[in-house]
Amino acid sequence: VISTIGFSVQFREPCPHFLTVEGNVSECMREAGKRRCIFMHSWYTDAASREKCGSFMVRLFVKYFIGQVLEGMRQSEIEIEKTDHLDYTFVLPGGLTNGPVTDKSFVTNDTDFYVSQVDRSGATRTDRADVARYILSILEDEGSYRKIRAICPVEN
Repeated sequence: VISTIGFSVQFREPCPHFLTVEGNVSECMREAGKRRCIFMHSWYTDAASREKCGSFMVRLFVKYFIGQVLEGMRQSEIEIEKTDHLDYTFVLPGGLTNGPVTDKSFVTNDTDFYVSQVDRSGATRTDRADVARYILSILEDEGSYRKIRAICPVEN
C-alpha cells in the first residue's frame, strides 16, 4: 500500500484523519497478510523538530498554520511504529511543488524529521513527481523498512 493522502488545515486539535486512515490500512493489511506500506507525511512531524525549521516567520507558519496537521501525522506514526506486522516507511518531503520528474538524487535523514544537510535557500521544496519516484525506488528496499525518513532532492 502506498498512501499520499492529505487533509485540510486543523486549528484547534490534531488532524484525526491520518490516525483513522492509517489505522484502517494497518488492520486491512494484517487481515490480508500483507506487510509493505509507505506513507507520505511531511518534514517536522515531530514537535521538537519544528523549532529548527528556519526563520522566525517560517516557524510561525509551521506552528500555527499546519502544526495540527503535522501533529495528526505524528500521532499516526507513533501508532504504526507500535505494530509488528508492517514493514512501513514514512517518507517526509519538505514543501511540495508541481514540477516534472527530475533526475535529482536525494539526501535522507532517518532521525531528525527533516533534512539539515542541504543548502536551505529554497532547497526544501520537492516536486510531487520526485516524491513518487523516490517512493517507487524504495518499495523493495529492506533498508527502508520500519523507518521515518525525511528526504530532500539535491542537484547531481
